[in-house]
Amino acid sequence: MAEFATNLINSLGSAALHEYGRIHGVMDKLEELRRNVETIRAVLLDLDEKQEQTNAEQNLVKNLKDVLIPADDLLDEFLIKDMIHKRDQEPHHQNKFK
Repeated sequence: MAEFATNLINSLGSAALHEYGRIHGVMDKLEELRRNVETIRAVLLDLDEKQEQTNAEQNLVKNLKDVLIPADDLLDEFLIKDMIHKRDQEPHHQNKFK
């Protein structure tokens, strides 16, 4: 799960997502999300190093996973919307019947 968080942090640092954030005025929210995911990743790395996890720690890992997966889905949605927007701005993709 820590690796998943690392991949999410990398996505948050991507040029496409930065461009999307700048255009739509959500850079501060994306930066806040990146910081939060970095904190989650640090907790997960610490828990991964433990030989045995308590029930509370296992529950924490599950809850963190429940936060990371929707965040990743949301970033994917942002990137898809950005690609669609860029495609629609290209002259050869403009609707010819307008």
